[in-house]
Amino acid sequence: MLAVIFLLTASVLVLVHAQLRTHVRRDLISTLQAESAVYTEIESARREEARQGALLIADQPSLKALMSTNDRPTIQDGAASLWQTSQADLLVLQSSGGQVLGFFAKSNELGESWAAQLLQATSGSQDWWVSGGHLFDVNVVPIVAGAGEVQHILGRIALGREVSPQAIHRTDLFGNSSLIFERDGKVVLSSLTSEKANLFQAAEADASIRDVTLAGEHYLASPAELSGDHPVRLHFLQSYDQATAFLNELDRTLYGMGILAIVVGALVVFGLSRQITQPIERLVYGTRQLEEGNYDFTIPLTGKDEVAALTRSFIEMRNHLKQSRESMLRSARLEAVGRLAGGVAHDFNNLVMIIKGYSELVQDAVPPEVRPQLEEIKRAGDRASGLTRQLLAFSRKQVLEPQVLDPNQIVSGMVKMLRVLIGEDIELVTNLSEQAGRVQVDPGQLEQVIMNLAVNARDAMPTGGKLVIETHSCVLDDTYSATHSDVAPGPFVLIAVTDTGHGMKPEVLAHIFEPFFTTKDAGRGTGLGLATVYGIVKQSRGDIGVYSEPGMGTTFKIYLPAVNKASASPSSASSATLTKGEGTILLVEDEAPLRTLTAETLRRLGYTVLQAGNGLEAIAVSDAHAGAIDILITDIVMPRMGGPELVEQLRQKRMSVRVIFMSGYTEAAALENLKLGADAVLLTKPFSTEMLARRVSEFCKPASKAAAAK
Repeated sequence: MLAVIFLLTASVLVLVHAQLRTHVRRDLISTLQAESAVYTEIESARREEARQGALLIADQPSLKALMSTNDRPTIQDGAASLWQTSQADLLVLQSSGGQVLGFFAKSNELGESWAAQLLQATSGSQDWWVSGGHLFDVNVVPIVAGAGEVQHILGRIALGREVSPQAIHRTDLFGNSSLIFERDGKVVLSSLTSEKANLFQAAEADASIRDVTLAGEHYLASPAELSGDHPVRLHFLQSYDQATAFLNELDRTLYGMGILAIVVGALVVFGLSRQITQPIERLVYGTRQLEEGNYDFTIPLTGKDEVAALTRSFIEMRNHLKQSRESMLRSARLEAVGRLAGGVAHDFNNLVMIIKGYSELVQDAVPPEVRPQLEEIKRAGDRASGLTRQLLAFSRKQVLEPQVLDPNQIVSGMVKMLRVLIGEDIELVTNLSEQAGRVQVDPGQLEQVIMNLAVNARDAMPTGGKLVIETHSCVLDDTYSATHSDVAPGPFVLIAVTDTGHGMKPEVLAHIFEPFFTTKDAGRGTGLGLATVYGIVKQSRGDIGVYSEPGMGTTFKIYLPAVNKASASPSSASSATLTKGEGTILLVEDEAPLRTLTAETLRRLGYTVLQAGNGLEAIAVSDAHAGAIDILITDIVMPRMGGPELVEQLRQKRMSVRVIFMSGYTEAAALENLKLGADAVLLTKPFSTEMLARRVSEFCKPASKAAAAK
């Protein structure tokens, strides 16, 4: 047993260690790439600012007058004020003949001959000058006198800004990175020690993230190119060893804790006697029987010690659990299955869609004798998609006596009782539509639903308010049914109960129908009222929703099937011929098999398809594509960047792109939450080839019309 515990502990430590190292490496790479990009942008902005400053100084009449004298002492003295106002680290004035007539530098280590040599070698407008541990970003601008045909060059002015690792670190953007400036494979400036900098000279230049080992320390390095007549390269380095140093300490701590746990466990096991372990084994046996749902087992009760008292308490607990297990299991099983269905629905529907989609793709390519087998595969996919609906309907055991009735009569008959129930300080208003229709439900259960909601509303309005009960007729379509798996599309009767109470926060709404969940004070509520409402509505083949905001009141909407149209569910016959078209579609889906299937389907329909696995990849694909993109088809939830953020960024560059979301929410609710406007469309998974073709054809011109237009 101890060996197994040790092996499991060691395995977990190894996996955690590997995952943490991978995570740290990804973070370092992301940081280095961001620093390289940020510095490149900053340096570009600084260069442009410095160049504009140099142009302004070169255009000064006083400078032109000085340069016209061609007298070095005069120019050196007269240009001192320009040097002070320029705020540059280096200023060099050169005559048209190449002679240095003025030289100013903040560092006394720099000489005029050095500046003359480098300025002579600089033919462009920008360059990098290096000398004795100093690196300057230099802008060179001609000094021109006259205009038109009489224009002539008096010389050049060079303005330099010193760049150093210390100055870069003072920006607080690159504080954790080491810096190396390198030209032609040689280090010209570095924030590392000279030993490590000399070792870096032998490293090959690379335009991407790479691993570098300097004096036994492992680094990740990312370069940034700095252009000029004699360009340099700035390398950002992050120490991988320092970033993962905490893992070594963590390993030592975990190993120590594991060894301590094993030693303590061995001592405890060694010290236990059979007299203690045997009753405990019986309790363990009883616990396993409870886990298996068996409440009729017996446990011998002997002795009067602490273990016997524990056994007696266990038996009493078993008896209490036996008395209440039916109601507890009903509520717990309902919620557990609901959570399970919600957790697996997305991935499960993706798998079903892949099965059905590939069956549709190959149906026309196989011999006729094989098509019945493909139809069986598609039907199996349809049955699989119904599993979530079966999970939601599972384990609701209320004994109902449904009757065809008018919900208006139920509400009207309860008005007098509800007025007494909610109190005189709450106004009760009923708005009952004569066209609401009839439903087939248990009248007692429907009254229980209305009464529970009224009590809930009363508790939400302790100082008075208004309670409104309304009835309307409505139609829930296939889109709504696709996102509410236990609701069939068709005509429904809506019963809405609205109060003007204090409302609920989102974190409360997330658990509002859970059994035993309550926000009331201890002793004032059981937490079963709304859970009971939920169970009755679901067993009556209906649906319930709640809408609430703090301070804005709450509305519960109950949808019950209208019996006069129960056999006339809306159905749309799929066309035997798929609607084809043309255009360019950007498809973004993180599930690779599903992305491949959907892309192949769209290509067969005549569209040009660009693919991406997440939002960031989609942005890169869009930037690389020179042509138009007519439609963006994207999943809502994806790693790195989701669908809504992708749409927001893509529309900054491609405002006319149309959007189709793929998800598992109702169309209205999804688009309202995403705040993308009414032009976005939701395609509910799993969807068929016909549905995909129909949705896309609504945005793109059909192939036949496109050909005729040409």
